[in-house]
Amino acid sequence: MTTPILSLTEVDAFAARLQTRFDALNQELARHEGARESVAATLAEAEARVEATHDEAELLRTVLDRLTGMGEVWQRKFQKSTAIIVSEGLSHVFGEELELKIVSSTKSDMDAVEFVMIKDGEEEDIMDGQGGGYIGIIAFLLRVLLIMASRPLLRLLLVMDEPFAHVSPEYRQPLAEMAAALIDRLGFQVIMVTQEREYVDVADVAYSFEKVKKITRTHVLKAADAQEVAAAE
Repeated sequence: MTTPILSLTEVDAFAARLQTRFDALNQELARHEGARESVAATLAEAEARVEATHDEAELLRTVLDRLTGMGEVWQRKFQKSTAIIVSEGLSHVFGEELELKIVSSTKSDMDAVEFVMIKDGEEEDIMDGQGGGYIGIIAFLLRVLLIMASRPLLRLLLVMDEPFAHVSPEYRQPLAEMAAALIDRLGFQVIMVTQEREYVDVADVAYSFEKVKKITRTHVLKAADAQEVAAAE
């Protein structure tokens, strides 16, 4: 399958649509006491679990755990916003209609919430879909949603270690462009460890590291200004 290459104007228009959805969610949360604190706690717990397990899927599991049993109006709207934002992001990257649903049910007399991926009208395994590529993108969009919904409680900084390692090469460019457009529009920063060039190309600053005889050497790939490049040489 060939992934369509979108113009920068189309990418920015997509980012603008998502920004509108983030803004609407922020306005809703601002009207409910304790909403931002709950979202901030969700992100903090999710990041701790991902760091402990080195498994991006833990972020999805944490969000589902937190969503279980939610009944207030803002919480239902948060779930709806989450499904819409992630669905639009996935559809943009993969160039086809994808829908993430958040389904509530009761199992063994206990409330449960699960993510369901819909493609071509059929359910698809969210963990293995696109060779595991769904997980990294969903986790990134959930991080963005949580950190924006938590502002100003949290610093607008995300630190990610190989978050898109399972995304196939043909989808890296639209993913990199989407991520860069969202970062620019929403006004936060990302520090990412990666081996893929596509993400380096959209970065403001990039370094490479190599170990030679037990000495780690740093090389400037992209710098904020020419002086930094000169200083590193």
